[in-house]
Amino acid sequence: MSVHIESPLGFTADFPEHTQVLEDSTAGPNSEQYGLPGGVLVTVIKDDTSVQDAPQANGWAHLMSAFYLEERAGTLLAEGELNLPGKAAYAVVVGYGDGDGSAKVAATVGVWENGRFIGVVVIWPYLDAEAEPRLGMLKEIVAGISAS
Repeated sequence: MSVHIESPLGFTADFPEHTQVLEDSTAGPNSEQYGLPGGVLVTVIKDDTSVQDAPQANGWAHLMSAFYLEERAGTLLAEGELNLPGKAAYAVVVGYGDGDGSAKVAATVGVWENGRFIGVVVIWPYLDAEAEPRLGMLKEIVAGISAS
């Protein structure tokens, strides 16, 4: 069983059972946030005024990752195309220490699909060096989001 979302921002999403839709997005206007099981936070951002094609979507992922790399003194764990059918999805994955001292992973993903852009930021608790980065989990989350 999954949670199906039809967003007024122009995307649909299928997330795991027990996903919570967060009422007020802390990411600002044109964004929605979801709490997935396991402490995973997913933010979907509509920003098609500043991103016009797939290469710009890649640039968006790099630009958004700079916050975690520079402001949070993070470490680059992985970057590259997620190779999902029907969409271009480029991710930059950063490990960092949260303000409360806990270790986290942030993936900033620029998605270009059906001639439209959506930005996705996924944050999850860092497990250990063997498990991270959990690219399989990231791919499942991003594959479940479609620009409509």
